[in-house]
This record gives sequence, C-alpha cells and structure tokens, in this order.
Amino acid sequence: MIPVKLTIDGRPASVPPGQTILQAARTLGLSVPTLCHIEGFDPSASCFLCAVKIEGRPNLWPSCATPVAEGMVVINDSDEVRAARKTSIELLLSDHAGDCVGPCKTGCPAQLDIPNFIERISAGDTKQATEIVTNDLTLPASLGRVCPRLCEERCRQCEVKDALSIRNLHRFVADLGQRASAAPVSGNGAPAKAAGGTPTQPSKRVAIIGAGPAGLAAAHHLLRRGHAAVLFDAHPHAGGMLRYGIPAFRLPRQVLDAEIGMIRNLGAEFRLGKRLGRDFTLGDLRRDFDAVFLAIGAQSSRGLGCPGEELATPALEFLEKLADGPAPTVGSDVIVVGGGNTAMDACRCAVRLGAKSVRVLYRRSRREMPCLMEEVEAAEAEGVKIEFLISPLRLERKDGKLVLTCQRMQLGASDASGRASSLAIPDSHFEVPATCVIAAIGQSVDSQPLDGAEVTLSKWGIAADPKTLGTNLPGVFAGGDAVTGPDLAVRAVAAGKLAAASIDQYLSGKKVIGSPAAVNVVLGKLSEDELAVFLRGIDQAPRAPMPHLPIEKRRTTFEEVELGFSPEAATRESRRCLGCGCGKAIPCRLRQFATEYGVDPQRFVGERRHFARDTSHPEITFEPGKCIICGACVQVAAQAGEELGLSFIGRGFQVSVAGPFDRPMAAALRKSARRAAEVCPTGAIMLKGAGCAGCRLA
Repeated sequence: MIPVKLTIDGRPASVPPGQTILQAARTLGLSVPTLCHIEGFDPSASCFLCAVKIEGRPNLWPSCATPVAEGMVVINDSDEVRAARKTSIELLLSDHAGDCVGPCKTGCPAQLDIPNFIERISAGDTKQATEIVTNDLTLPASLGRVCPRLCEERCRQCEVKDALSIRNLHRFVADLGQRASAAPVSGNGAPAKAAGGTPTQPSKRVAIIGAGPAGLAAAHHLLRRGHAAVLFDAHPHAGGMLRYGIPAFRLPRQVLDAEIGMIRNLGAEFRLGKRLGRDFTLGDLRRDFDAVFLAIGAQSSRGLGCPGEELATPALEFLEKLADGPAPTVGSDVIVVGGGNTAMDACRCAVRLGAKSVRVLYRRSRREMPCLMEEVEAAEAEGVKIEFLISPLRLERKDGKLVLTCQRMQLGASDASGRASSLAIPDSHFEVPATCVIAAIGQSVDSQPLDGAEVTLSKWGIAADPKTLGTNLPGVFAGGDAVTGPDLAVRAVAAGKLAAASIDQYLSGKKVIGSPAAVNVVLGKLSEDELAVFLRGIDQAPRAPMPHLPIEKRRTTFEEVELGFSPEAATRESRRCLGCGCGKAIPCRLRQFATEYGVDPQRFVGERRHFARDTSHPEITFEPGKCIICGACVQVAAQAGEELGLSFIGRGFQVSVAGPFDRPMAAALRKSARRAAEVCPTGAIMLKGAGCAGCRLA
C-alpha cells in the first residue's frame, strides 16, 4: 500500500491510507485534544474538540473522523483552531450538571481536600484521612482549632439544617496524626526532604522573615521541594499570631510547638530574637540568600483613637505577655474596646486572670461584629458582658483609677466595609470606671523596618502580585498579613504555600506563575428534587456537638476549652457529608482541557440539565447530567454483548444515554460497567469509592 503524505503544522507525515488526521498527528507526537474518541471504537465526532483546519477546505474538520489525503496541509495549532476548541469546551460546560469539587473545598483558602478526607473518615480509614490533611496543609492541628470555618459556610447541609462540622473533623484527624508522630522533635533539624520524601542536598537558600503561619507554610513547602529555609523572627519563639495573638485555651502551646517541631525536623533553621531593621536589613538577606519571603505579619496595634489612648493596653501586647509571661495584672474591673476575635480572646483572658467584672464595648450591634459568633457566645457563657452601640471618647486617670468616657451610637447607612456605619447620639455621654482598659480596635503592618529597602508598599502593607506574591524586587516575595493587612491564619498558610511554589519556580529558572487553579464547574443552587438526590442514603442525624470544658473550670484555667471529637462522634458526623464533589475531578479530561484552554465556564451559562444520580450498580455511579453524548459507553456495552446495554434516548437537546425502557445501570451494564467508567471522559460514569460520598452509596 502506498503511504499517504501530508503535513501537519509544517511537519511532514507519511501514514497508511485510511488513517485519520488524528492518527497521523499522533505518529508525529503532536497533541490533539479529544474527549469522544476512544481507540478501537468508531469515531463519533460529537465533542468537536479535535477540530483542525485543512487548507483549501472551508470551516474546521474533526480530526478523529477525517481521513488523510495525499498532499493535505493540516493546521492543528493556530488562534482560529484554539478559539474553536475553547468554544466547544465552553458549550459542553454550559450544560454540565455537577461540581468539579465540593463547595466546601472551593470555600477553603488553603484548598484542603475536604470531601476526600471526610469520605475516608466515614469509611473507617483514619490513617488515609490523616495523610490527606497533614501532607499538603501546614499546621493542620492548629488550624483545626482556630480556623473560622469558611468551608462550612458553603456546605450544602446548610440547605437542610446545620453545616457539616468540617473544622472539628479536620482537627480530629490532625490530632491523630500528632499522636502517631509524637516522637521527640530534634532541635537541630534533619536534612531537607524533597516533595517525594527523599533526603536531598538543599540546592538554594531562602530567607523567610517572620515565623508565623505564612512563613512556616512557606518553609514547609520549600523544604519539601528540596530548598533550605531559614526563618527570622523578632520573638523568642516561632508561631507569630498563632502563639502571641491566640490564647492557650483556644490553641494549646504543645499543639503548636509539635507542628513547628515537624517543620524544624524537615530541616528548617530558626533564627529567633532577630528583628528586621535592627539586626539585619532586606539588603543583607538579598545578598546572602537566593530568595527572600517577607511574612512579617500585622502585629502593630491600633489605639482607641481618642485622647488618653496611651493609657490603654494594646490587646496584642496584653496577649503577648500572657504567651511569654509573666501574666499581666488586670485588677477587678476590665473594659475591652472592640468587636473582633482579638477582643473576644482578650476579654476571656481577663476572666481567667481573676477580674470580677469584664465588659466589652462595641460601637455597632451584635449583627455587625466581625468575630465568630461562637466566640461571643463563649465569652458571654464565661460571664463577660457585651454592650453594643458604644464608642470611646476619652480615657483618663482619676483618683488612681482609669475612667473611660463613652458615647452611645446608632446605626446609619453602610460604610466602605459593607457594615452599617455608627453615628453618635448627641448628649449621650457617660463614664465607665475600670482598673484596666484593653484596646482591641485592630492591627496594622509595621513597614518602618523596610524604610530604604526600595520595596513598593500599598495601603495595607507590602505590594505583591496576587497570583505569584512577587514584589517589585527580583527574588523578593511577600505574603500573608504583610500584604493583606490583618487577616485569617488559614489565608496566611495559603499564601505561604503559594509563595513556595513561586519561589521554587524562580530558583529553578522557570517562568514565575504561582499555582494556577484548575477550572471549576459549579452546580449552583439546587432544586428540592436535586437536594433530595444528595440526601438519599445520607445520615440525617443532627450536627455533632463539640465537648467543652465545664464552665466552672473554664473561668479559672487556661486549659483548652474545646476537647475534640471522639472516634465515634467523628465517624457519625462524617456520614452527614453529602458527597457534593465529583469522584472523577482529577482524571476528568473535560476539566483538564478546560484548564489548558483557559475557558470561562459561565460564558454560555443558561438553564442546565437536572442533576440526577443512579447508584443502583454495585461498581459504578451514573450522573447523566455530566454526559457529553460521546457514545463511548454505548459502544463498550455493545462490544461486551450486554443483553440490554445502553442507547441514546430522546431528540435534539434532550438526547441522553440510558438503559432501554428506563432500566437502571444495574440492569443495563452487567458485564462492562468498569470498562464504561474507564472510557468515560467526564464524571458521568465513575467507579464507586472514587472520592465522593455519592459514589459509595449502594
């Protein structure tokens, strides 16, 4: 047989007659995306993702179904071809009824694989659950105590009653991991380890200024990539705000110390008691290290903003004294001004220090408080009185006692923060005597140590590219509170991880792009019928309560208040998970190509298909709303000689794949279910146990 000669993207090819353009491209090692093409099956050309341009012919042609011809000139990579492929993917996603990942994971700044670790708890595999939580997340046990649970705000159980207790489950497995690795940690550290865990000689040295959550996370991930990490911090101990801004009754020091010890044993070097601007400069570090990460945090307290504010104790200073000792003296009557988590921590500490009366004054209402409501409720349970719509006017000392003059406020229109503004009520002044006034108004970044360093600043702190955390100085990156201003520890940990990825790219001579996120399709609001599909077979028990230290003991001790889940409680709670994510999200080719081509899943958004799930088969789960009508499973069933098999049902846009006569998958695929799941390019057919709760339902 005389070979057919053609060119693809300017490269000559010689292939047997009868072959397709797709086959010819693959002989040249060219990448042609395709979803519906399965080797050995008849081409369906339904996805049109493999479209190519053929010179001399109009329009584009599906390469999987177009035979080669002598002298054919094919263009596989051009702006026109890529645009057509991108549109094809966006059209497929416009009718895709499913979430790539669970809403809980998309709500987690650190992108913890929440559905997977919870599924492992439910299955009784706490070892694997622990590995998922601890391998990719820095400080998991600490975050399991102080994270504000942004993930739970996205949980679909909220549409039923109470969100899944994700943070407490996260803490449960992280604590298991700590107990399993409770061997003494080395103060000198061990050799750095690469991502695969094999000891390696560090290739580059990175200076990290700040040993708080952002700096520790950066060190953790840099060490795993084989680089050396040296952390500088002005405090005598590492931990940053986790140690000096959060009291021990919320985050026990031994928990934090154990997690820092694990990072030390990866090879991290700590130079503590060393302050930027006093003991070294940014220029010194740029000269002595291959890269620098600025994670200095936001540890400057704001004052009361009124005359006499110097007489108040800054909340961070108050909490820092508690961390390093000796404990401050507060006297009998304590006033805390502010409404955030730091204010709640300060007032609860004052109770434990023996104050007879502890009052919190906040200028807005309870609804506008920026702290977690559970912290407010805990403070009130411990005897703290919280008073709203009050603002300080003047602080002075009279007859040996502090007197805070205040005025009453009323709510006005929303301000720049989106909360209702607070307006003074005329002639509403009153005085409050106190032995101690603590200012918990807020924090800011102290940029003075960077004076003369030529690094660009913003109104919040250090200016950095949000995608890479690179600054205006080559090799200098910044993240966490140093960039955003005071924020959450979990976001600081996420920033440290992103910084490590960018720094590794910089040190490797690659283009610095950070950690580009995969395209994520979102199912969105569910109808009652769709929610019922998720609820089918799910334990509808109430949310598991967290055991607490008795109130009478809480007021006199800094012992941890929340005691943690028992294994039985964790298992019960994990079985409330609805399994919203796709069990095929990682190997799904549709998502892979969507990410590669940078598609917008919302470009052609409109009315989508109804979400449905067939779990009748013992091996597979079928979600028809994710089917792209490629027909691969239909051909698999036919080749296997299935008695019923699968077929196309309906017409036009209503076409779907189903078993004849509305028979379930259990009847349609008696022999070939696993093979059908293997060839399915999306999450329409997936093996059970692939990572989501719905996939394990029988």
